[in-house]
Amino acid sequence: MSGESIGEYVISMRRHFHENPELSFRETNTIKTIKNELEKIGLQVHEVRDGGLYADINGIEGGKSVAIRADMDALPVVEATNLPFKSRNSGVMHACGHDAHVAMLLGLARRALEMKSQFRGTIRLLFQVAEEQPPGGAVNLIKAGALNGMDYVLGQHVMSTLDAGTVAIFHREAMANADEFRVRITGKGGHGSAPHETVDVLVVAAQFVIQAQTVVSRMIDPFLPSVVTFGTFNSGFRYNIIASSAELTGTVRTFHKDVREKVRKELENLLSHISSAYGTECRFEYIEGYPTVINTPEVSEVVDSVASEYLGKENVLHPNPSMGGEDFAYYLHEVPGAFYFLGVGNTKKGITSPQHSPTYDLDEDALSSGVEILLGSAIRLISGSG
Repeated sequence: MSGESIGEYVISMRRHFHENPELSFRETNTIKTIKNELEKIGLQVHEVRDGGLYADINGIEGGKSVAIRADMDALPVVEATNLPFKSRNSGVMHACGHDAHVAMLLGLARRALEMKSQFRGTIRLLFQVAEEQPPGGAVNLIKAGALNGMDYVLGQHVMSTLDAGTVAIFHREAMANADEFRVRITGKGGHGSAPHETVDVLVVAAQFVIQAQTVVSRMIDPFLPSVVTFGTFNSGFRYNIIASSAELTGTVRTFHKDVREKVRKELENLLSHISSAYGTECRFEYIEGYPTVINTPEVSEVVDSVASEYLGKENVLHPNPSMGGEDFAYYLHEVPGAFYFLGVGNTKKGITSPQHSPTYDLDEDALSSGVEILLGSAIRLISGSG
């Protein structure tokens, strides 16, 4: 490595990926770079179409096996930072930290190779495309056998709302179901001066947006988390014309199957009744997204222990689960594992913007900790050594 430390390598790779982001299922150059970095250190790479790639590092014979996932896709966001390595691809940005995920796993690969005579078992590196866009890349990696023979799986996600030097660990539910709904309402348009001659869909759609919030506040047990959020509302094209159609989209976040189904059913019923009352026609489409991320308690305890030793027990947090969604859930359906957050925020450095923000950044000094915690957890799981 020409005298370059693992930490310096991780930061340099993170900056390279940040400068060259690619959208979901279009990560061609990102995959080429990862493959080149892995082959340079002597690893055999297996590519999976619309999934990503993976490679194994074998320690001493015996022991168990663990897969470690890093996602690589960026977002359709116009970057508004002043970073010297800001995105070169217009309208595309690593606004969720996946650049850091790939860089840390590449750094971990080098560290693991240095230590392979010190642990038993196999570490499999999973570099996955398209976490940000359902159906995601996890399913294709799994179908291609990327989890075959694995005893455990680990995932680490940077989080700017957590201070650098901390981690957040969940011993069961970590992230929510992440579903999408689409609504189309059709009525009768006309002149804005004669509303009585029309069926105003904009009014109907507005009523639905407002009343939909009562599904959560009045129809769901308050001890069972659920969220209904509208993301888009499109209707009309001129200030004095009453629109004849409206299209809305939104998301539903839940943790329990019965709550998920009840929210879906109640939203559809509510739309039907409001639409009928005003004399419009409607269509409701519900698309189930990523399932709930549910950690294996025994695996989370290992990560908890390693992180406590590395950062100090007071810096290992146990917050409520996140209402965000993650296709890491699919890996956990196959093998025991854990998904946790690495703090990368830093108020003193002005690093405070949330994930998916055009001003998103992270404290690169935290990335070395991410490598060590992830690697330490992996080794302890497969060989019982720290």
